[in-house]
Amino acid sequence: MLTTTILCLLTLEYSVAYTDKPNVVIFLADDMGYADLQSYGNPLSMTPNIDKLERSGLKFTQMYSASPLCSASRAGLLTGRYPVRTGVWNTDPDGVAVFTPKSILGLPLNETTIPEMLATQGYKSAIIGKWHLGVGLSKQYLPLNQGFDHFFGLPYSHESCFCSPCFYPDIECDFDMYNASFPCPLMLENDIIEQPLDLTTLAERQVRAARSWIQEFACNETPFFLYYSSLHPHIPQFAGRRYINQTKGGKYTDSLAELDWEIGEVMDELRKNDLIKNTLVLFTSDNGPDKYSHTQGGFSGSMRCGKFCTFDGGSRVPAVASWPGHIKQGVSMELLSHLDIWPTLRRLSGTPMDYFDIILDGYDISDVLFNGVKSPRESLLYYNYMPDPETGPYAIRNNRFKALFITENIFGTDPNDLDPMCRSGNATEIHERPLIYDLLVDPEERFDIASNSALVTEMMVKLMNKESKVLFGPSVLAQVNSTVKLCCLSSCEPFPECCQCPSIYSLDLFPIQNVCREGRKE
Repeated sequence: MLTTTILCLLTLEYSVAYTDKPNVVIFLADDMGYADLQSYGNPLSMTPNIDKLERSGLKFTQMYSASPLCSASRAGLLTGRYPVRTGVWNTDPDGVAVFTPKSILGLPLNETTIPEMLATQGYKSAIIGKWHLGVGLSKQYLPLNQGFDHFFGLPYSHESCFCSPCFYPDIECDFDMYNASFPCPLMLENDIIEQPLDLTTLAERQVRAARSWIQEFACNETPFFLYYSSLHPHIPQFAGRRYINQTKGGKYTDSLAELDWEIGEVMDELRKNDLIKNTLVLFTSDNGPDKYSHTQGGFSGSMRCGKFCTFDGGSRVPAVASWPGHIKQGVSMELLSHLDIWPTLRRLSGTPMDYFDIILDGYDISDVLFNGVKSPRESLLYYNYMPDPETGPYAIRNNRFKALFITENIFGTDPNDLDPMCRSGNATEIHERPLIYDLLVDPEERFDIASNSALVTEMMVKLMNKESKVLFGPSVLAQVNSTVKLCCLSSCEPFPECCQCPSIYSLDLFPIQNVCREGRKE
């Protein structure tokens, strides 16, 4: 039997007391917009498995990522802390806002990630897909040094490196948006097993890795955390033989369909191992859609703007939680954040509150999940995609109102740029009086009510003054060196274009085990 810890939830109608530590699976999409899923409003998406997950669980309408950009949002999810606290920020206008192949540093090793926290309670953890939290000069920031027991995937975004072709069998990526010459490395644990990465077979191989590790954990009766961090649907979009030209929305929705298939396959493996009833499954996206890429970048629906922006399209994301017998099917309109996942899993795993001496920005939302009560979160800060300690957060919201003290125009002044609602005056505009939006009746952030609501404005100014004093950690994004890129060869020229080696991937790397306990099915 699994190590037992009794976690007692409130004794409401749908509350339960359970003795086994729940397994946790987080499916994280990459740059998926709030309205990209069929169930969230996109009529061209084909996402039956995610929709099925939603029908068995709780759909969230006010879930926020920790940042409108990839690396920072992932740091927030895995640590429960605003990314600026962890140092995942950069103010250099000529620098980068995310980790790239030439980044020297990574998520600081003194940060406590979800897998490190869960390990204290006997959990094993695996990450499949995109890491994007740094590599380091000697691979010291890769997942195995951040609490994970297994890693199969890409250390950064496939946008940063060369991995053509994108679509089965040999259709090249769209080089108008993507022209990197450095080949993407596919890694197993800390080793490169393929360079350049073959995207057209990635989905099948990721699914096999997930199946293999789920079986391993099940056979060993070990509670586990699986972080399935997809590269879909980030540009350049890609898909294998199953989903090329299979949807009406083109490359983007083909990419979404392949992601949906992967999720369906992982859920199927959980069922085969009798794990559904003891597994909390979360699906969400790291941030909003990449509207800078115009129609190839996704759909935020009624949310204003998208990735990079402090308008809600940048960080309000689709999210679903499923755990049959524990989470009742429905819709939650409570204010929640990815920051809340860490403290919630701390409670569910039985980790003592005082085990780690760290400042968290998240809240335990288990009672929202299981009992439908009000969220403990009463405010949320919005940071620019390149935060500055001198200016701090650009905006803040409470349960109803949002105040923007600074807005930015990331799309420039070209009238042909898509989505004029992303523009707001100058490149960066500091507002003498903040813009105030009532998000419950105006989620599109169209009507500034500040001039007619002096009391609300005063309340939001006081809230910002109270909540915005978050200490910035030393930046870990500022230092770069082009010679640190991961290479499968110990030395070659011309570096790094020469970093190309035959794939050593094989099915034997991820064995599909025989039945190891009663109830398992092939």
